[in-house]
Amino acid sequence: LNLRLQGGSIGWQELHPADAGHCLRSQLRRFTMLINSRIHNGSLPLASVQPRSTMGPPLCKPRSMQLRCATGHVAPIRTLRTQTELHRSGVCARIGLQRRRHASVVVRAAAAAPTKVAEKQYKLGGKFDLKVIVEDDGETQRVKLTTEHPGRPLLHWGVKGGLDYQGGWRLPGDEARPQGTVAYKSRALQTPFRDEDGQRVLEVVLTGDERSDSLVFVVKEGTTWYDKRGDNFEIPLKAAGEKEAAPREVPEPPAELCGIWAYIQWENQGCPNRSSQESDAEYQSAIKELRSYLAEGVSLDELWQVAKGQKKYADFKGQRGGQQQQSQEADIELDPELVGLKAYLLWEENGRPEGGDFSQQAREVLTAAVRSGKSIKEPKKEERKKEAPQEQQQQEQPPRPPPKQQEVTLGQTTGMRQRDVMSLIKQSAPLLSMEAYEEDDRPLAAAIEAAGREESCVWHRAYGLGSKAELLVAVRQPEGPDGPTTVQLTSDLATSAVLHWGVRRGTSRGEWLRPPDEVMPKGTDAPDGAEAVDTAFQTCTDTDCELPDFENVELQRLTLNFPAGAGLSGLIFVLRSEDNSAWWKDGGGNFTIPIPSSKEEEAATGELSELSRVIADFEKSDQMTLMHRFNKACDLLDQVQQGQMVGEGGLAEAMATIFVWLRYSSSRQLTWQRNYNTQPRILGEAQNRLTHAIAKAHANTDGVAQEWVRLMLSCVGRGGNAQQIRDEILNIMHRNHIPEKNGTWMEQWHQKLHNNTTPDDIGICEAYLAFLRGNGDNGAYWKVLDSHGITRDRMESFDRKITEEPQYFGDKKDALIHDFQNYLGIIKAVHEGADLQASASAAKDVSGAAKGYLGYVLSHAQDSQILPLIENAVECRTELAPCLSGNREMLYLDLALENVARGAAERGAGKATGAAAGPLVGPLLQNLALSTGDNEEVVYCLAEWLALPQSVLAGTRPSKEDALKAAAVVDRIRRALSHVSDNLSSVVEPISTGLGKAFGVAGWAVELFAEEVIRGGPAFALSLVLGPLEKGLRAAAELGAWQLISPRDAVGRVLVVDGLHEIQDEVYEEPTVILAQRVTGEEEVPEGAVAVLTPDAPDVLSHVSVRARNMKVLFAICHDPDELAKVAEYKDKTLSFKVTAAGGVEWEEGDSAAASSGDHSEKAPKRKIEVEVPKWCGKWVVGMDAYAEGVVGAKSKNIAGLRGKLPDSIALPASVTVPFGSFEEALKDKANKDVAKRLEEAVKAIPSTAAEPKLAECREIVMEVTVPEKLQTQLKAEMEMAGIPLPSSDQRWEQALTALKGVWASMYNERAMLSMRKVGIDFRDIRMAVLVQRIVPAAYAFVIHTVNPTNGDEGEIYADLVAGLGESIVSGMVPGTSLSFTARKDALDDPKVVTYPSKSEGMFVPESLIFRSDSNGEDLAGYAGAGLYDSITLETSTLKKVQYNTDRIMTDEAFQRQVLSTVVKAGAAIEKALGSAQDIEGVIDSEGNLTVVQTRPQM
Repeated sequence: LNLRLQGGSIGWQELHPADAGHCLRSQLRRFTMLINSRIHNGSLPLASVQPRSTMGPPLCKPRSMQLRCATGHVAPIRTLRTQTELHRSGVCARIGLQRRRHASVVVRAAAAAPTKVAEKQYKLGGKFDLKVIVEDDGETQRVKLTTEHPGRPLLHWGVKGGLDYQGGWRLPGDEARPQGTVAYKSRALQTPFRDEDGQRVLEVVLTGDERSDSLVFVVKEGTTWYDKRGDNFEIPLKAAGEKEAAPREVPEPPAELCGIWAYIQWENQGCPNRSSQESDAEYQSAIKELRSYLAEGVSLDELWQVAKGQKKYADFKGQRGGQQQQSQEADIELDPELVGLKAYLLWEENGRPEGGDFSQQAREVLTAAVRSGKSIKEPKKEERKKEAPQEQQQQEQPPRPPPKQQEVTLGQTTGMRQRDVMSLIKQSAPLLSMEAYEEDDRPLAAAIEAAGREESCVWHRAYGLGSKAELLVAVRQPEGPDGPTTVQLTSDLATSAVLHWGVRRGTSRGEWLRPPDEVMPKGTDAPDGAEAVDTAFQTCTDTDCELPDFENVELQRLTLNFPAGAGLSGLIFVLRSEDNSAWWKDGGGNFTIPIPSSKEEEAATGELSELSRVIADFEKSDQMTLMHRFNKACDLLDQVQQGQMVGEGGLAEAMATIFVWLRYSSSRQLTWQRNYNTQPRILGEAQNRLTHAIAKAHANTDGVAQEWVRLMLSCVGRGGNAQQIRDEILNIMHRNHIPEKNGTWMEQWHQKLHNNTTPDDIGICEAYLAFLRGNGDNGAYWKVLDSHGITRDRMESFDRKITEEPQYFGDKKDALIHDFQNYLGIIKAVHEGADLQASASAAKDVSGAAKGYLGYVLSHAQDSQILPLIENAVECRTELAPCLSGNREMLYLDLALENVARGAAERGAGKATGAAAGPLVGPLLQNLALSTGDNEEVVYCLAEWLALPQSVLAGTRPSKEDALKAAAVVDRIRRALSHVSDNLSSVVEPISTGLGKAFGVAGWAVELFAEEVIRGGPAFALSLVLGPLEKGLRAAAELGAWQLISPRDAVGRVLVVDGLHEIQDEVYEEPTVILAQRVTGEEEVPEGAVAVLTPDAPDVLSHVSVRARNMKVLFAICHDPDELAKVAEYKDKTLSFKVTAAGGVEWEEGDSAAASSGDHSEKAPKRKIEVEVPKWCGKWVVGMDAYAEGVVGAKSKNIAGLRGKLPDSIALPASVTVPFGSFEEALKDKANKDVAKRLEEAVKAIPSTAAEPKLAECREIVMEVTVPEKLQTQLKAEMEMAGIPLPSSDQRWEQALTALKGVWASMYNERAMLSMRKVGIDFRDIRMAVLVQRIVPAAYAFVIHTVNPTNGDEGEIYADLVAGLGESIVSGMVPGTSLSFTARKDALDDPKVVTYPSKSEGMFVPESLIFRSDSNGEDLAGYAGAGLYDSITLETSTLKKVQYNTDRIMTDEAFQRQVLSTVVKAGAAIEKALGSAQDIEGVIDSEGNLTVVQTRPQM
């Protein structure tokens, strides 16, 4: 373009370039151009540019256009042929044009035919190809990338070369970024591939100044990164020989190194408290510094040496920066006056330290300002402004609005380190020997035990006195509370002790009262006017003081007698040595002993454990501060570790008790100060002592006990130099010339801090900072106080009251904000142990790997992107885990990081909905595993989750199959969360309830205690994510909210219960819809129920499911908590339920009259089922050839009936049976005469309701039966003939007979009695045959219904399969879903999975024998009696964790299809052989052989 001045306008012409061999091709359109140009002392803004005429064909002759100036300024212009030449010309420097990569006007030469520069093929993870083709026409570079990866890959990329290239990865501008591109931490671009004809395609176009030398990239899919063996892929963009000279290649610093570098910088600055903005700026500063070192030629290896601590950061920085800094500063001349001014302002900002010299720091700040592009004059102006009176400046400027909160987003994953997650399982190997609880070596142990048994002893406690010495206090009232009271004190102290004591009247916590003269023992030292007296202990000569096992221990005792009607409520005392050289107190305070005046008083704490009673009594002391409480807690920790006061709940319960106590304290439910002042120094020492004791206890425990110990630290500040709290407030006041004037807010707070600092001071300090930042805004002050739960009444209740409003010092605002920000850090370091910055500052042994993650967390703690923050916090915790045991500072840091992860999850709750929440599950599960003492199941869930397809882990759109797999894992995770929360609640709730009542805590605080502990933990954070995720997965899997087990329409009154087992024996007179939170699969459906709805997930083929279908009851699982909650709102009202064609359930409010009439509910016909009572066949044992009607039950007959009718691929187990009547015949044996009589009487006494106690008695009697010798002989003979191996020893044979009797005894169980009562069967008519089979070692077990029970489709088979025994499916003992599948009978090779397995455990048993129930009350026409009686194995079956993510049935699709097809083919063959629909059970061994163990007609 040739630009020339034309009066008040600028004209332009398009010219044919002299150095080009072709005409310009350009279709000029309408455009706008703005050039910011500085000419000497001003700027030249140019107005819009419009073409004078429409452009025609490719131009070969000049065109002209005018650019009208907004001002009269004119710039000297010369002809520039291309935009690249514009940048390279000297014009930019002469007229001060700002360089721009993207201009609106670009004149291009005619494009040559594109040339293929490169074509390469890369492997992504060894599975998928990535094809890259580069073309260049001399003006435009085109890069086309194609892959067949099935997921949603992203290109993580940058370029090398191009305009202003400075090394490393350059990020092209917006015009060169394909659609959907986002910047990744200003270090790379991420662009999604698009779908095109079944492939993933992406094209990058670089034109003009964006033309580059090479494309550098990796590919990311979900949490998986594909690269070149740890390095980046790189492909040239220019042909050989064409590449322009470029700066030396500079590698991009790895993310982990950036995090460590940021941490080192922060650590090197003394770990200052910083805002989130300052932290982020520091993180970016670390990246910038690393890039500069790399550009200077420093190798990555050398930088890693610094990061790993092999070189000191300060030494490295000094070596690299000395000469460079001098040379750079030499180039800049600074005004000495300006340096002095800046130094003075810095001195003021830092609190005006005496002798402080800030001149060098001032030079560095000003030099940096000039280097950033400011002139020498600009910083001078800025500093002059700062010098102006601040008060005037503040009056002129309105308060700055608070910074706008960034919207919380999921953010981009930084990836989780691959590791063996199973190594996260915490092994339980107690370091505290259980012998400590069994063999007590305490001299007072026998006396303590005796006091606990003695009826007249109404109260007793054992107190630790240090050095393993103890004091036992026993209060006795042999004539009851209205009679005399004796207080006996016994100690094993090695030195002579003196009781320094007084008494208490009433319930008030007042001062000590002088004991009445008549109760003082002889020899008491009672000075006139003294409120306390001294009584010496005497050597104990009583019989119970004789200690034959402790030769060198001599007990001393003191007895105080209080007459009836003395009106005393307690005894107050401390102990001292006779020579006054030592004093013993209770946690730094007084011992307080109650004298019960009524049974009600003792009953108030009667349900508490011994440890809880000790704590409750301690809290009644008339003097109390945090110091006393912390000292007492320290003592109790030591005692429980020695086995003292450890009850039936073990060490874990004892540790939980101390946690509950400390938690009540930290939440202000217990007083922090009563009638006693504690200097900060002394409080800090108590905190320090307790927190170190907690850390020691953490090292001495494991598992659940260790989990409670760790949580104790969350209730106690670190302590340490608490004296600094007292000193620094005075320093701040003196430094800022604030007078110590009574009646002012600052002086009142100073006096409170001086007298008794508490965690309230954190909230007060934060409130005052908000007040200052708001230019004296009292509303901001009270808002912050309210967020900390600090009310005006509380402020006025302090021993040193705070009644005034804070003062605003406008001229000191900035200095005070600086000072109190630092002061807040001091307070938090003492009172708030889990503060992130304080914890990171105190933790000095952070490993190299953890530093990178910690550096990121410190810089992004309040970041709006939650996923990378959670990932880094959890990874840091994982790296720290091996260092936690007994390390106080690491434990505090671990708690702080857990809080960061939990807080981020709570902030982001609802931001990632549906399947998009998938990326959060893995990190939050790992976070939970790190926090949970018994974490085995959580870790198994984590392993299952991480094995899911990338579409689930990355939060993209999973396929139906992927969503089905994920839904099963989510079901398992939900149960693990329930287990964690239920266990926590079951331990905490009784303790918190008992202690809360004893402390007099408000009812609402007691009621919510356990819930608040759960909600404040990592399990709750994970639960927030699972809700929306599960909905999204079920939608993707096309599952819907309802799962039908027994599809029926129903109308009935809604009854809400916790568990179906609670009401299984009820009989309802009106149709009832039962909403049960828990259904295991083993229960009975109550008579009168027309529907059972539950959020639980019993198997479709479990016993309760079969019975529901048999009774024609609607049985449905609801996977939507909101939907089920709506149903629950209609409790005691009538609802109508209809099954939809799509397999869902619709409901509406119904008519109670219609429900009673039964018009809308299909019910099972109520008719009495007759059973024939079979007679004994005369044989004790029969083989399969003798199985006949009336001799054996349906199980035996059906197995025998299949012989010769099945393909060879289906095996049948060898079997023999003890026939009907054998048990009754055995009772006639002389050896069983007494047993038979007792059983007859017990059976007659069985009531119609609440029968279980009597039935249990019947079972116990049956187990006393002597098995006749003839039965034993025939059983051995028949087993040998059938090829069933006999037990290998007499002991094993006795075990077999016990199993046989166990099956007989199962006739007497409540579930069977209730079930038979519904159909009119008298349980006394039941006769039990026992089928004996060899157990086939099962890799998998299955249950088949040859007619789909969920929809009644006779053309479809339904089956369940699990690892281990089939009892996991039918019994309800193992919750969770099986691998459920269907197959059309005309397409048995094409089974379809309905649900994937979610069971946590499988039932396994070694190869042995099984004794199966085979009664005349099972498998009757119209009655499904399956599962009512026991089948017992010779070897005890065990529950073992199952890991389906490594099971071939889940990892090998071909194997899965083969197994499922084999199962349904067996079902079809058995149905054909027997001529009716069948309910079949069988197993598959490790070699794939299938055995059918029983079959019955399907009900």
